[in-house]
Amino acid sequence: METTTGPPKETKTAEELASMILADLRQVEGCPKKGVTVIVYGIPWKALLMFGAAAGPVRNKAELQRFFEIITERLQRLYEAIV
Repeated sequence: METTTGPPKETKTAEELASMILADLRQVEGCPKKGVTVIVYGIPWKALLMFGAAAGPVRNKAELQRFFEIITERLQRLYEAIV
C-alpha cells in the first residue's frame, strides 16, 4: 500500500509564521491591537498565543484562542518552520 505525502511544504521562518498568525487574528473583531504575542517554536513547529497587560481585558479570549488553533493547524499543513 502506497502512502502519499503530497507536495513538499514551503518553508517559512518562525517570525514569518508568527506574523501570519497574528495578522489573521487581528482580523477578528475584538482582538486587541496591542499586547498580543505569538511565538513559533520547535520542530515540528508549534505556536503559543499570549495576552499581555497592554491587551487590557479581552472579552472574547476563548474565541480568539479557538481561532488561533484553527489558523495554526492550517499553517502547519502548509509550511515547515525554520527555527
